[in-house]
Amino acid sequence: LVPVTTMDEVMSLIANGLSIRATHETKMNAVSSRSHTVFTVTVVQRDKASGQAISGMLNLVDLAGSERLKKSESVGIRLKEALHINTSLTALGKVVMALDPKNAENTHIPYRDSKLTRVLQNSLGGNSHTAVIAAMLPVPYHYDECLSTLQFANRCRNVTNNPRVNYVGDTEDKDRKIKRMQ
Repeated sequence: LVPVTTMDEVMSLIANGLSIRATHETKMNAVSSRSHTVFTVTVVQRDKASGQAISGMLNLVDLAGSERLKKSESVGIRLKEALHINTSLTALGKVVMALDPKNAENTHIPYRDSKLTRVLQNSLGGNSHTAVIAAMLPVPYHYDECLSTLQFANRCRNVTNNPRVNYVGDTEDKDRKIKRMQ
């Protein structure tokens, strides 16, 4: 938790986080992400006159791409990284499919199947506005990966969230508040 008050401080923290992000070359990508990157920014807006505050969380997520092990030719530690990436993306896909309103018979949402889905639980079908940007390289060699990415993004469109205003609870003691209001 790092408190910041300006946009420059936020951007500096993001730049620092991106500089330590794990990347490595594979046969598919010269700068392949070897893990997902999640930045969670909590924004608090306080009305100076009334002291009332509202808050919200902004999750900025860069998902490492799913890898076909045959194409990436990953071995050793890169193979283990690819397996972890694919496992968490599979868990994320299961959560998105379970949140699809057309999938009414499934009442259990498997948020706890991975750290990623647990961290993003509120962004996935919760109290939020969610946007998905699918990045891909549309060349014939990457056709399968592009199709998979587009199918995932399309499934995400079906998820419905219930955003609402989040009022920050008062930290003032009840008795003091009553006296002040009298």
